[in-house]
Amino acid sequence: MGGSESSHGGRKVSFGLDEREQVRVLQGIRLTEDVVNRMKESSQSKRDNQRPPRSYSGTAPSSPAAEGKARKSADHLLSVCLWCSYRYEQEQALVQEELLRLAKREREAASEALNTALQRERSNTDEERQRAAQLVSNKRLQYVSIQD
Repeated sequence: MGGSESSHGGRKVSFGLDEREQVRVLQGIRLTEDVVNRMKESSQSKRDNQRPPRSYSGTAPSSPAAEGKARKSADHLLSVCLWCSYRYEQEQALVQEELLRLAKREREAASEALNTALQRERSNTDEERQRAAQLVSNKRLQYVSIQD
């Protein structure tokens, strides 16, 4: 049976692993289940000479409670990311609607400007036609008066 010693609060505490890999407090304080489990995990990983499994944060989980906290943290992070993505999509939709409104207004303004320009051209054309008709009429009168 391997053993270790440590000091806790001025007292010497001795503990070790027995044949069934159960931690026995030989002298001193009582160990919690969490501490016992961590000691078992660390002794197993040393014996197996393998690296402990890594969580998605890149660190080895120290206990099921720590693993649960890490999972809650990751779930929270995921929900925040999903919410941000949803908000982004909503804002993009609002921006698209605003762009469509602006494009429609620009088309209407361009159409109105074009109609105004066309009306001005028609008016100018009508004025020129009337002037031309008046000139023709004046020339006829001059021709008629010369002939007389």
